[in-house]
Amino acid sequence: MSEIKLKPSKPISAGTLIILIFMLLFGIAFAVLIGEEIYEYGDEPVLKILFSLFMFIWIGGILFMVIYHVLNIKRSKGLSLIDIDAETGFSSGRTDKDPMQRLRDLEALRKDKLIAKDEFDRKRKEIMAEKW
Repeated sequence: MSEIKLKPSKPISAGTLIILIFMLLFGIAFAVLIGEEIYEYGDEPVLKILFSLFMFIWIGGILFMVIYHVLNIKRSKGLSLIDIDAETGFSSGRTDKDPMQRLRDLEALRKDKLIAKDEFDRKRKEIMAEKW
């Protein structure tokens, strides 16, 4: 099994960092300006709690993304966002090719000495055992 790692390029991370810094500054300014009004004139405690929770999630999420993109830029190979496990080699299930073409392909692999005789025999039996 091989692993495929998906990660943003360094220029994408740099551009994203600029946008995230503006969003972080906006969030802090919003928290200060609107927060003062809510805490000074707001009588509803639920409103204060919801505003505080929203700002905590906003700033925390942006800080998390900033840390990720900084690490992606600093590491030589980057920091993967998604890891995918991919199988290689012959599949055990059917393929789109008809069995005759698969047998021809298998024979070509054997003639080019890319697979061993026992491997050829095993795979040929699998193809022959399938319903045509």
